[in-house]
Amino acid sequence: MKHINKIGVMLTAGFMLAAASCTDYSDYNSEPSFAQAEASQTLWENIKSDQQLTKFTALAEKSRFSTALSSPRFYTVWAPVDAAFSDADYNALMASDSTTIVNHFMHQHITEYNYPVSPALDSTTIVSLNAKHHPFTQQGFDDFDYVATNLPAVNGVLHKINGVSEFHKNLYESFDDLTDTLFKQYIQKYDDYYLDVAASVIGPLVEGKQTYLDSVLKKRNNVIDRIMSASLDNEDSTYCLVIPNDQAWADAYAKVNPCYNYIPKMDYMDLTKKNTVASSTKANTAKAEQAAETTGAELQDSVARRNIVQHLVFSHAYASNAPLFGEGSLSASDTVISTSQAYLTNANSVIDHTIATAEMSNGMTRLVDSLTFKPWETYNPIISVRKPESTLKVVKTTTHNVAIDSLKGERDTLFSPVKPYPVLLEKLLPHDKQFFTYEAVDSADIEGKDGSPEFCFALRGVRSTTYRIYVVTVPAQVENPQAAVKPYYLRFYLSYTDAANKQQYMILPETKRTDLEITTDEGTTSAKTIYVGNPGRVNVLDLGEVNFPACYYGTDAYPSLMMMHTKAFRTTANREKYDQQLRVAGVYLVPKEYNDLWANSSN
Repeated sequence: MKHINKIGVMLTAGFMLAAASCTDYSDYNSEPSFAQAEASQTLWENIKSDQQLTKFTALAEKSRFSTALSSPRFYTVWAPVDAAFSDADYNALMASDSTTIVNHFMHQHITEYNYPVSPALDSTTIVSLNAKHHPFTQQGFDDFDYVATNLPAVNGVLHKINGVSEFHKNLYESFDDLTDTLFKQYIQKYDDYYLDVAASVIGPLVEGKQTYLDSVLKKRNNVIDRIMSASLDNEDSTYCLVIPNDQAWADAYAKVNPCYNYIPKMDYMDLTKKNTVASSTKANTAKAEQAAETTGAELQDSVARRNIVQHLVFSHAYASNAPLFGEGSLSASDTVISTSQAYLTNANSVIDHTIATAEMSNGMTRLVDSLTFKPWETYNPIISVRKPESTLKVVKTTTHNVAIDSLKGERDTLFSPVKPYPVLLEKLLPHDKQFFTYEAVDSADIEGKDGSPEFCFALRGVRSTTYRIYVVTVPAQVENPQAAVKPYYLRFYLSYTDAANKQQYMILPETKRTDLEITTDEGTTSAKTIYVGNPGRVNVLDLGEVNFPACYYGTDAYPSLMMMHTKAFRTTANREKYDQQLRVAGVYLVPKEYNDLWANSSN
C-alpha cells in the first residue's frame, strides 16, 4: 500500500506553520515582502480579471467563496487555469452544492499564510484549508506544473497551475459513500454538525453576536471519537478501518447482545453497608414499569452495538498492525492493537474474511463478511478483582508487592498448583511487571486473637453470561520461605440478582441457601463446600461455574463473593495448626467459552 508522507503541518488559527518553506509569523495577514511594490488588489480582484481563470472565478462565485478571497485573511492560492479542467469535471463541480464546491475544490487549492516559489524552496508538504496534504516544490503543486507563480495581492499570493488537484476523502468522509449497511446506519446516527470557526471568515458583530462572511460547517461523531478512540478525519494519521457487512454485523450482534441483558430494576448487596439496596428507582406504575423495560432493552441494544464497533480501527503507528495495511503477513498467534488499546489475536482472520478494500487519503478500509476477534478479548473479558471491597472482623488489609525476581527459585514449587491454569499464571506473573501482588490481613489484627477474618469481594462488571470462578490464595512462604506451613479451610458464599430482581445466595459450588443470613458453619467436613488447596503453595481454588442471568456492566450494582474461614481460632492449638491470615492474589471470573478452550487444550 502506498502511504502519503505526512509531515504534520497544522493549520490551527493563531499558530505559525512548522514547514520549511513557511515565512515568519509576521507574514500572516500581510503582504509578502517581495511583492509589496506591485500588490494593489485583492486575490479576488486578481482572479476575477484573469482570463485564464474564468472557470475558477465561476466556481468561487457560485460557492460564495469570493467573499473570503476579498477578506483581510492572508491566503496562498494555487488556481487551476481553464485548460486544466475537462468539460465533464467542470460541469460536475458546477452542478454541486456550494458546500461541496468549497470543501472539494476551493479549500483543496488554498492554504493560509505565505508560500512563495523561490530558488530557496525545499520540497515540502502543504496542508490545504480542507486539511488535505499536497507536495509543494519549485516545479509544481500536487505534481502539476506552474503556469505562473508569485502573483501578488494585498491579502495573499497567487500561483496558477495546469491541473486540478483531485479531492480524496478521508476515512470519516468515506462513510457518505458506503452502501447503506447496519454499520453505516449506526455510525452516522451520531453525526453532529458544528461551525468550524478557524476555517470560517469572521464578519461584523450584529447585536452583540458574531457573524461570519463565510461559514464552514463540519461534522464530528462521538462514537468514532470516544468509543472507537480514533480521529478518522485526521489527515496526519493513517488507519485501517474494518467494516462489517450486514451478515457480519448480524452474526456479531447475535453473540454480543445476550451478554448485556439489563433488567429494569436491580437490587444488590452493598458490601459497605452490608444490606440490600436498589441500583435504580422502583417503577410504581404499570406505565413506569413498561417504560423501564423499554429503557432496559434500549440500553442492551446500545451497549451491544457499542461493543461491536469498539475494536474496528487500527493505527499504522503500531508496527504490529502493518499487515492489516498490506505490509507483511499475519499468523494466528500474531497480535494487533486497536485504537481502543485492545490486544487482539486471530488477526489473520481479518485478512481471510476481507471481501473488498479501498484506499483513502488517510488509510484504507477492509470490508469483511465476519468479525472473528475472540469474545474474551473484546466484549466478554476475564473479570479480575484484586482487592476485597470490605473486610469483616479485621480493621484493614495491606497490599503486598513481592519482587518477581526474588521468587525465581521458588516458582516451580510455590506456583506449581497454578500451572494447570495458564491464563491465570500469566496474570499472576506477567512478563511486563516486576512484582507479584496480593492482598493480606494485617498481622497485628489477628495474632494471638480468636477472630476469623473474612473478605468480601465486589464482582463489578459482570455480564449476563456463565463464568468459571477462581480464587487465588497465597501462603506465608511467598514472603517468608521459613514460615510454618499451615492449611486454609475456607468457604465461599455468592449473592447475585436473578432476572426477576430477587437476591440469590449460594455456597460455592452451587449449593443454594434458603436463608438470607450469610454465616459461617464452623467445623463442617463437607468436601463440596470447603477448600483447602495445597498448603504452602499459591493455590487456584476452583469455585465452579455460575450463570448470571442479569448484566451488571456499566451499573453501580455487583454480585458479592464472601470468603471466610470454617475453622474457629479460639484456641492456641487451632491458631498454630491452621492459617488464620487471609492472603489473596485475586478473584477471577473466566468466561466459560474461554475456560473450556484452554482447559481442553491442556488435557
